[in-house]
Parts: sequence; structure tokens; C-alpha cells
Amino acid sequence: MKVTSSFMYQTFLKDLNAHIEAMFKSQKQLTTGKRVLSPSDDPVAMQRIIKYRADISALDEYARLIDTAKIYNSSIESAINDLKGMVTKAKTYAVQGSTDTLSATDRLAIAREIDTLIQRSLDTINTKVSGRYIFGGFKGDVAPVDESTGIYGVDRNMQYLDINPFLDVAVNLPATEFFTFSGNSSVFVEYSKNDDIDIMSALLMPKPLTAITSETASFTDNGGTINIWIGDKAPVEITINANASLSDIVNEINNSPAGQYVKARVVNVGTSTDKDYRIVINSIPIGQSDKIRISVNQTTEDNLKLLNYYPDAEKLEDRKVFMKLEENILNYNYFTDPTSSNFNDFNNNYVNENYYIRALHFLKEALENNDQLRIQKAVSYLDKIADNLYKQQSLIGARLNKIESITDYNLELKTNTNQNLSNEQDADALAVISELNRRMTVLQAMRTTLTDFFRSNLFDFLR
Repeated sequence: MKVTSSFMYQTFLKDLNAHIEAMFKSQKQLTTGKRVLSPSDDPVAMQRIIKYRADISALDEYARLIDTAKIYNSSIESAINDLKGMVTKAKTYAVQGSTDTLSATDRLAIAREIDTLIQRSLDTINTKVSGRYIFGGFKGDVAPVDESTGIYGVDRNMQYLDINPFLDVAVNLPATEFFTFSGNSSVFVEYSKNDDIDIMSALLMPKPLTAITSETASFTDNGGTINIWIGDKAPVEITINANASLSDIVNEINNSPAGQYVKARVVNVGTSTDKDYRIVINSIPIGQSDKIRISVNQTTEDNLKLLNYYPDAEKLEDRKVFMKLEENILNYNYFTDPTSSNFNDFNNNYVNENYYIRALHFLKEALENNDQLRIQKAVSYLDKIADNLYKQQSLIGARLNKIESITDYNLELKTNTNQNLSNEQDADALAVISELNRRMTVLQAMRTTLTDFFRSNLFDFLR
């Protein structure tokens, strides 16, 4: 092979440029700290680098969403704390108002304090954070509760934010959860004193082996006698005929002398499609149903024995307790169906003990009307409202714990991803410096060799 000076010169220049380019790359790696500067440097590594960068970008976005979720839920927790404080204050007023030492004027003054708590509560329930109502649904720009009616007027949907690729967290709490309810009428219904229904408690007959699906169907085959009394009143004996229905028994009780201090009624404690009729008996006036005593006498026992309620009989064999003293009895003083005409009744235990605004309104009305019994009942309503508030606060606390846990998880995930990105992308400074020094040495040697070689000419070889 003939090697000319031109060929050698071109080869030297090519190698020289290659070393200069390698030195430039090493210098660039040292300056930027990056090993992979373009896809051609390491195509496989570049794919992983792009993925890691996308993952880090997503984690940064999740961090922003986590901050937003934390703000909303912390605001909800703070609002619930405020409401708890107001319920505690309302209960204190209720206990004070139920004492015999206060006059009607005193109770009216307390009612004004409760009215102030209601207004403050409505303001708290309509709290906005970053322009959105935290106790609303999807319609975050609409006040959830109408302050004039107390009715919840927006949707009940939950809003969620993704806080990691696999998890989300709610950032609202619709007011229908426990503050108030939806409907067409006002929560602030007028005071009503219905002494036919005992809101404190009443005696409920247990379910027979076979449910009674008609109040006029035969209930007792054998009949018998019922003795009813209350407190220190003399027992009243009532004769129940054979094949008497629930309605017949109720009529016999109400039309007897006992009807002056007890009230019996037939109540369907089931549903419209799955009927379950029972007898409910309460005191007149209300609030003393726990003092009612019932003793049933039969030659041959049948369903009629279910009306027995004599827990404190002197003789053990007479202590027959079938009826139960219940605080809440479905479709008697406890109506859960919003379509029922009794749902929004002033004395509906279900509404009063489950909805914050209604409980305060009940107390206010009872105070204004100097109704000690209902003021006492309001205390139990407020206790249940407080329990509900604690449950909701626990729910929000669980959300915040979840957010904190995911925050830590995302931070660890980001740290690991950054480490993987660094392993793929970052240059080893010592190795790059060593490579740069090596190439500088080689380049210097090449320059020296090139200069010495091309300094010679043809006459130097003819000596």
C-alpha cells in the first residue's frame, strides 16, 4: 500500500479532530454534570431519562394537588371545630334552660343567644376556600345552605383530587351529611306541641313470630284481660275479646279510664311494602312513659302476652317484660323518609337528632315557648349532634392522615426516581476529569509528532 504524505496528513487531522471532539464532549460533561447529552450518546439510557423526568414532573404536580387537598380538608376540620364549640355552648344553655329556677323571660333571653349561634353556624357552614364552598357539592360557587330557610340547595356529590397515581382524596363535605337536609320547605318550622306523641320515649310491642300485616287482622285467639296503670295510679282492668285485632285492643285501651293517662296506637314500623304493625303506648302527658306498667292475664297465652311490661313486680314470676321502652320508634316519633308528611315535623326525632341546624332551631323554639320537656330533649339531640361532629371530624382526620402518608410516600418515590435519573444521566466527575487529562496528553503527543514529521522534507531523506 502506498502511503503518501497527503494521506498521512489527512489521517493525522482526522484523528486530531476526533480527539478534540472527545475532549469537547468530556469538557461539556464536566461543565453540565451530565453524562448523556443527546440521544445518540446512549439511546437506551435516554429513554429511561425521559421516563424519569416525566415521573418527576407528575410527582411535582401531585405535590401541588396535595397542598390544595390539605388546605381544603384543614379548613373543613377547622370549621367542624368551630361548630363543636357552638354545640357545646348550646348544650350548656339547654341544661341551664331546663332547670326549674329559670323564668319564661330568662329562657327567652337564652333563646336569643341560641339564635346568634344559629346565624354563626350558617356562616361557618357556608365557608369558602379559594372561592369554593367546602360544604357544597360540584357547584362549588353556590352557597350550600339558604340562610333564610336552612335548606341544603346544591348537589351532594363529592369532589376528589388525585394525590398519587393510584389514590385520590375528597376535598369537600356536603352539608347534607349532618348539617341540614334537602327539601322544599324550611328547616325553621314553627313550634308544635303534640302531646299525643311522646318524643322522650314510648312502649313498643315486640314483633310476633309472624308479622302482623294488617291492623284489623286477628291478633289474639284467646283474648284475656289487661291491667294498665302509671305511677301510683290504680290499675285499670280492660277485657280483650277473643280474635281481637290490634285496632280493637287500641280502642279498648283508649276508651277505658286508662285512656286518661295513656295513649295507645297502631304503628307500622315496617315499610309500605313490608308491613309490620305494632302497638305503641305512651303516657299522657308525655315524658312519663317509663312509669307505665302493663300486666296481661290469660288462661291460655298467645300474642296478647306481648303487651306485658312489669319490670319491677314484687314477685319474680310477675316480672314479665315483653314491651320495650324505646326512645325512637319508626313512623311514630322517628320518620326517616323525606317524602313523608311527618319528616319535617317539629317533633320528628330523626331530623332533630341528625341535623345540626334543626337541633339548634328546636332548642331555640322550645326556649321561646317555655317548654321544659322539649328543652330537656334538646340536650339529648345536641349530644347526638356532637357525636356526629366527632365522627365527621374523624373522617376528615383520616383524610389528612392519608394526605400526610401519601406525601411521605411521594417524597420517597421522588427521591428514588431522582436517584435513578442521576444514575442514568449524571456524569462521574472524577472519571470525566481523568478521561479529559488522558485525551489532553494524547492530543499533545499527536501535535508534537505531527509537527516533527511534517518538518522533514525530501532532501532530509537524501543525506
